[in-house]
Amino acid sequence: METILYETNYLKIIHNSEHNFLFISWIGFTSSQEFRDGIDHIFTLMIENQVRKTITDITEHKVISTEDQEYAARLSVDFSRKYWDAKRALIPPKDVFARFSIKQVNAQVAKQQAQERRFFENYEDAFEWIIEEN
Repeated sequence: METILYETNYLKIIHNSEHNFLFISWIGFTSSQEFRDGIDHIFTLMIENQVRKTITDITEHKVISTEDQEYAARLSVDFSRKYWDAKRALIPPKDVFARFSIKQVNAQVAKQQAQERRFFENYEDAFEWIIEEN
């Protein structure tokens, strides 16, 4: 069963209770504050729902600042150290500049070896990987 946990004009978070993961969809441009609030909300919902897996669709998300990239990476690493490692499937942006932004975040997190992250071209492939038992 899927339940919408949070929805704005730029972010939608859905909980899949059957496989206990969050589907996160970022759309369009977000201000720095909107982006950071969204990131904070994601981690809060992960804790509340004991979620260890996410699929993040950022195909329609626009570029985020270097500072916001660093904020997202720092929170992601801190979360993994404080709570649990997360398995994260990412569907990258269509926009070339936004794609570069997300790869920067991914590289920062990968350096810390804090979580398993992979890129997929579509939801179906991401879903198959996210539901695999480890």
